[in-house]
Amino acid sequence: MNAWLYLALLLTVSVWTLWRGGAPERIAMLAILFAVAATIAVASNHVFTSRETGIFAVDLVLTLVICTLAMLAERFWPLWLSAILIVGVMLQLAIWYAPRSYREVYLILHAMSAYPTLMLILAGTLRHRHRLRRAGHDPAWSTTRRRKTPPAPAG
Repeated sequence: MNAWLYLALLLTVSVWTLWRGGAPERIAMLAILFAVAATIAVASNHVFTSRETGIFAVDLVLTLVICTLAMLAERFWPLWLSAILIVGVMLQLAIWYAPRSYREVYLILHAMSAYPTLMLILAGTLRHRHRLRRAGHDPAWSTTRRRKTPPAPAG
């Protein structure tokens, strides 16, 4: 993965999303920005030559944040993003327990999940702008109400 290309794309998508996106897009973008900064902070000097527990922890937290967002947002793209991140976390665990080191697979894994995450948020932001132009509003959060459970019978 070309780091400069990714950082340029990250900057471009971040500015657009934080400026024009809805609340779910902004939250996801902020979570990804935090995860990128945290990954840089916790990465070892010899990235992916051994188990990267810090990077795994960052990826796990990002996955939990995006999964929560997917459950609450009135958007479809967070489900796809959650799936990509869950597969990434599971592959990290699989690589950890492989009989030998797979540094190249680890590197490719991160590269292959980094670009689609940005593309999904960009697509979500573009769809948000389209819905605003078409309908004048775009609800950010699911309005599904939980059924109230009836009170327990007195006993």
